[in-house]
Amino acid sequence: MTPDQFRELAETWGGDVERWPAATREAARRFAASAEGAAVLAKQGRLDRLLAVAPEIETARADRSSFLVLQRLAAVPPQHRPAWHQRLLRWPALVPAASLACSVMVGVWLAGAMPYVQAPSDAFSVMSGVFDVYAIGYGSVQ
Repeated sequence: MTPDQFRELAETWGGDVERWPAATREAARRFAASAEGAAVLAKQGRLDRLLAVAPEIETARADRSSFLVLQRLAAVPPQHRPAWHQRLLRWPALVPAASLACSVMVGVWLAGAMPYVQAPSDAFSVMSGVFDVYAIGYGSVQ
C-alpha cells in the first residue's frame, strides 16, 4: 500500500482501521506500524473525535436562524412569468398557427390559379409538377 492510498483511505473511512473495508485492513495495519502511517491515523483520529461530538445549539439561536431564513425566502421575488400574450408569441407556440396560415395561403392561391376549364395554365403546371415530384419520390405514382 502506498502512502497516498493509505492517506486516501484514512480520509474516507476515518482513523480507525477496523472501520475500513476488509480487503484493505491487513495492508493498512502494516502501513500504520510506520511513523508516517501512525501520524496519518492520529490526525484522522482527532478529526473523528471532533465530529463525534454533537453541537449544542440554544433554542433561541435556532429560532433566530429559522426566522432569518424565512425572511430571506420571503424577500426573494416569485419567478417571473411572462404575460399570456408574450408566451403565445414565442416560436413553439407559433408553429401550428404558421402551418395553418401557409396551408390557407396555398389553398387560396390554388383556388384562384386553377381555371374551371380543363385548359392547363402555367400556375397549374408548376403546382402539378411540385406535387408529382413529391408523389414520384415516394413511389405512389410511377
